[in-house]
Amino acid sequence: MSSEFREKVREKVKEIQQKVYIKDEILEKIVALFLSLKEGRFPSKKPPRGILFYGPPGTGKTLLMKTLAEKLGLSEPIIIRGPEIISQYYGKSELRLRQIFALAKERAEEENLAIIFIDEIDSIAPRRDLTRGELEPRLVGQLLSLMDGLEREVSKGHVLVIGSTNRPEALDPALRRPGRFDLEIEFDPPDVNERREILKIILNNYAPGRYENIDFDEIAELTIGFTGADLLQLVNEALLKAALEGREKITHEDLLKVKNRIKPSALREFNLERPKDRSKEISDERILSKIEEIATNFSTRPCFKPILLEPDLWHYSDKIASTIAYRVCERRDCPYIVARASHFRSRWFGETEHLIRQFFEKIKRHQPCVVYIKGFDAIGGSREEHLHGTILEIAGFLDEFCDNNIEVLLICSIAWEIDPLLRGYFISLKQI
Repeated sequence: MSSEFREKVREKVKEIQQKVYIKDEILEKIVALFLSLKEGRFPSKKPPRGILFYGPPGTGKTLLMKTLAEKLGLSEPIIIRGPEIISQYYGKSELRLRQIFALAKERAEEENLAIIFIDEIDSIAPRRDLTRGELEPRLVGQLLSLMDGLEREVSKGHVLVIGSTNRPEALDPALRRPGRFDLEIEFDPPDVNERREILKIILNNYAPGRYENIDFDEIAELTIGFTGADLLQLVNEALLKAALEGREKITHEDLLKVKNRIKPSALREFNLERPKDRSKEISDERILSKIEEIATNFSTRPCFKPILLEPDLWHYSDKIASTIAYRVCERRDCPYIVARASHFRSRWFGETEHLIRQFFEKIKRHQPCVVYIKGFDAIGGSREEHLHGTILEIAGFLDEFCDNNIEVLLICSIAWEIDPLLRGYFISLKQI
């Protein structure tokens, strides 16, 4: 990459980040790819044919595509929205796909680069082994055929297919091999520094001159799990509150007051609760002392700590977990995620393991956090032989969390017994 081209990429990155904030290294990679394809200077004879954008709702996948087209001088992307392409008539959906790809090929011949953007691609290309209808396998097969045909059918220019999804695991695996979707770019929920920058962009773009005395650092610290869409909703709620009170400008206090009305998009699959101090409902002073010790240790030196609440504490488990989380959150703001283990169970083969993977990946991205799993023996019990795969999946994540010192305080309650393999990872509340 020449110094002139590198400088051009950096300038475009700065322009794009005025409208949508994406991590520098990710945005530089995307901008460099688009510019090199547009100018016909991509170093390989076989540039990528597909890119997959994936991540939680509201992280900027669709907005980035529109902003790239505007700032890089690209033609308007040809957008495919999953539900719009579905037809009740046999073969009509596949015909629509073929027509869109034919249009993209014509545009590529004329303009050197054409982009097909498939929003919510999992709705038209789900895993064929998990679908029961006839339409989905036909659509997946048609899409695979069309993507494979791009290389030999476009004599000049380049067609780039971009898929966007919140659920990459739901896509048919055949789409995700090199040669189809060559690049996969994950849109993580923004970290504290990124939330600060996104909030500034939103206020400057959507409410210029209508805010004052805002501590951006504090708001960023208090909005763990918020995506760009959540932060925009936060600002809109504050603006509405100020308007109802007859004020033109929002303040720091307005943002703080409306924050609790918004549930972070990145944590919506699970129950995000406000912990309560329930210490008055716990009569055992030894348990109260251990609660304080756990909360203090995690607040001052956050690291992975799995705690097991034994069957004799079953009636106190909700109170213990909530009180620990409350005291942790008094010292540092972090989410309290509550899940019932029974909700992970499924009669479909492999679905329980899949749900568990989703859960642990989710909490890993939102550390530091306090996580409470009620009735943990429903997925980690030693009495059911068919849970062996699930137990190994959980053990794998517990190993990873221990090895990488993930900042998660994991509290699990059980009604009966758990598998000896999993028990070895936990510290019983009685042992603290």
